[in-house]
Amino acid sequence: MAFGAGRVIAPYRQPGLRARAYMHVRWWICPFDRVLPLVPDEGRVLDVGCGSGLWLTYLALERPKLSLHGIDPDERKLALAGTSTAGSLELRQGSIADVPAASFDTITILDVLYLVPDEVKADMLRACYGALTAGGTLVVKDADTRPWWKYAPTALEELLAVHVMRITLGRPRFQSLDALRAAIASAGFLEVEATRIDRGYLHPHVLVRARKPRRGSWLT
Repeated sequence: MAFGAGRVIAPYRQPGLRARAYMHVRWWICPFDRVLPLVPDEGRVLDVGCGSGLWLTYLALERPKLSLHGIDPDERKLALAGTSTAGSLELRQGSIADVPAASFDTITILDVLYLVPDEVKADMLRACYGALTAGGTLVVKDADTRPWWKYAPTALEELLAVHVMRITLGRPRFQSLDALRAAIASAGFLEVEATRIDRGYLHPHVLVRARKPRRGSWLT
């Protein structure tokens, strides 16, 4: 990775041992550097389910010209995100449904969609479509159900995070990469490109990029 965990966590003002440990683990298990190339150098970016703001902080360090925004329903994690001094992060509590139409050039969703039911997922993706400007980009990082030897421990880990440790809201409902790609296409997105980014990682990370059509064209 371009930045180590220490440098990304350093901008947080006294996060505490528990939060610091959580962010170190999050940084270690998620290939943020493999998602980064899909984010432009300039424009307005919204991270849906921004949580502690680790991804936004990383973007602030790597993409200083971006206007960075985050939204999340978890007040506790937003409070932690608000202590990051990297750039000027605009944070709000709520859901993507609360975001005005055509507000952002890029929307990212990292490790969120597997925590919501299919019908809610469909609503979220349609809301993302509406919140993007014409020609805007959606970037989704999620976990696949294959290979089984990566999926099984990931599913167990998420069950513990939700039901035992209670550090994550929602209920894990993993789906295949093909199903995720189909759900994004069903929301109206074009040029839906999916790839695996889990080489060297213990978790079955996958990445999908899609584009909202430009005005005046149904082909591009």
